[in-house]
Amino acid sequence: MLRKPNKKIYRQWSLLSNVSQLATDSHNVQCQLQPIPQPRKLGNLRAFLNSQITQRGREGNLYEACSIFDTMPFRDVISWTAMLMAYADNGEISKAREVFEQMPKRNAASWNAMISAYARDPKLLAESYELFSAMPNKNSVTYAAMITGFSRGGMLLQAEEVYRSMPPRLRDPIGSNALISGYLRVGEIEKAVQVFRGMVFKDVFTWSSMVDGYWKNGMVLEARQAFEAMPVKNVVSWTAMIQGYAKIGDLEESLQLFSQMRNENVNANSTTFAIMLDACTEFGKRREGTQIHGLVIALGFEQDIFLANTLIVMYYRVDNMDDARKMFDAMSRRDVVSWNSLITGYVEQDKIEEAYALFDSMPEKDVISWTSIVMGFSKRGWTEESISLFELMPQKDDVSWTAIISGLVHNGKHESACQWFSKMVKEGIKLNRLVISSLLSALASLAILKEGMQMHACVVKMGLDSDIFILSSLISMYSKCGNLSEACQIFSSIRTSNIVTINSMITAFAQHGLAQEAFNLFRKMQGDGHMPNEITFLAILTACSRSGLVEEGNHYFNSMRSVHGIEPGPDHYTCMVDLLGRAGLLQEALNLINSIPNGPHSAAWGAMLSATEQHSNCNLAKFASQKFFELEPENATPYAVLSKIYCTAGLKEDEDVVRREKHFRGIKKSPGCSWIAMDNTEINAPA
Repeated sequence: MLRKPNKKIYRQWSLLSNVSQLATDSHNVQCQLQPIPQPRKLGNLRAFLNSQITQRGREGNLYEACSIFDTMPFRDVISWTAMLMAYADNGEISKAREVFEQMPKRNAASWNAMISAYARDPKLLAESYELFSAMPNKNSVTYAAMITGFSRGGMLLQAEEVYRSMPPRLRDPIGSNALISGYLRVGEIEKAVQVFRGMVFKDVFTWSSMVDGYWKNGMVLEARQAFEAMPVKNVVSWTAMIQGYAKIGDLEESLQLFSQMRNENVNANSTTFAIMLDACTEFGKRREGTQIHGLVIALGFEQDIFLANTLIVMYYRVDNMDDARKMFDAMSRRDVVSWNSLITGYVEQDKIEEAYALFDSMPEKDVISWTSIVMGFSKRGWTEESISLFELMPQKDDVSWTAIISGLVHNGKHESACQWFSKMVKEGIKLNRLVISSLLSALASLAILKEGMQMHACVVKMGLDSDIFILSSLISMYSKCGNLSEACQIFSSIRTSNIVTINSMITAFAQHGLAQEAFNLFRKMQGDGHMPNEITFLAILTACSRSGLVEEGNHYFNSMRSVHGIEPGPDHYTCMVDLLGRAGLLQEALNLINSIPNGPHSAAWGAMLSATEQHSNCNLAKFASQKFFELEPENATPYAVLSKIYCTAGLKEDEDVVRREKHFRGIKKSPGCSWIAMDNTEINAPA
């Protein structure tokens, strides 16, 4: 739809129209008095009006561009071409073609503009080539437009054919550059190199394209050699090198090149700064990122909204939410990305209240805004609030559905996660690897094998049966559902295992009491060059605990810090307490609890309480339950265990005291887990 003209601009145009009419009248009078007009003055006016058509076209204001064009006293080929390009640049291809057909005279620019307009759309390449074939005198721009159109449309053979038809004198550099870009776009680096080496004339675009192409194909040495050989380097070539080194993790070289670029008086652009800031973010270089921020301000880029958003992300990812907020507050203009970036930062830093306050004040929210808050509520454990917010969302995509389902799984609401997954399937939302992995975790926790197998079949149909993270979830699901043989079969089918799948398999062995198998896989993974992590050791210690292997457990626990440099976490200590407690080494277990850095947590005392029940140690049970009460006063578990211990020991009075205290505190028994099916929902792979 054409926009109505701005009143101020329209008044200006009305004045121009009057001037134009006066010029026309004056010209007509002069024609009667003398046969030769004054083309210089009329030419200046026409050039001005041509520039106005071009400007309005770039602004997307086709109404005013048309008004200027329609009321021009004289139009030349530049006027017609400007109007054609205004339509083409705004996606009005059919109207551009009408202008082209009505042109009294065409030049190379007119033909090239129309050919390029068609070539931008892969569906219109036939029309583009038809015009290309009909053009009487093609130049290098014509050939380049056609080559670019074919290569972008995935028709490299046709692009090569056009290139071969070019007169050799026209190929370099524009035509050759177009073909090189086409080859690089699809990873045909060898063919790009062949064209590059055959070029007689290369410009800075040629060299920069090759530098970028080498990097994208992992050819670091060749990229550096091409860069050093460049006769002239511009900001694009410097930026390609800086980005290349950043992507391979060599931030120091990126910083050095950035400094060298400035020393050679090449000014960075917004893309260069964004790449440097992203690199500082990735490697946690807070000081360097702050210095680059200073340069952004010094060089006048502080109002660049894209860079401002990048700076917000950098600051929150280096744990500096104060500066992220200052950056946001200092922005004279914000877009939805600005708001979402800061909200995401607050969520990642677990500042959910601040995130919600910002969300609530947003002028316009999109699906990312809503999803971020849903994730924040889930992260805090506010599952009811996250569901309520999710239901209020005006639009939901697969990411928002994944957020609510994975959040429920994270908070142990596995039944609810399955029910929401059923709704997702019924809504026809496209499944993704993350939601599938989350559902498999829920099914594993509920030990629902039938639906788990159905989900496995869906994974195969979707072609995700080689996805490492999904395979890891399948191993865990089959193991927890009691089908260890299927878990082993899936693990054996993986051509190249990584730490994720190995940890899942070690955990599976541990859950089934197969400690030796877990140890063997642990040794094999190290022999294959995989370094164990915190999850690996948690699985190994679980295997030791389930099998009562105290000596082996102590060995692996101590080796975490001494051999592998991994600091044991609360879960590792809890496993060791469980291991020692099962073995009847209650004093050693108590000593270990007291040695936990930053103090023990409730799970460790829970493991201790279970051990006292197993070995009927009433005094230690009372002590452990009291410690548990202090950490989780609303949890009914210690009351139930302590009451059972007293009952078994025949201490009726003590049992009654525990029950009265539980009743006095108003603590209710935790609801049990009912085993559910997913509303008989049939899971089908999307077409």
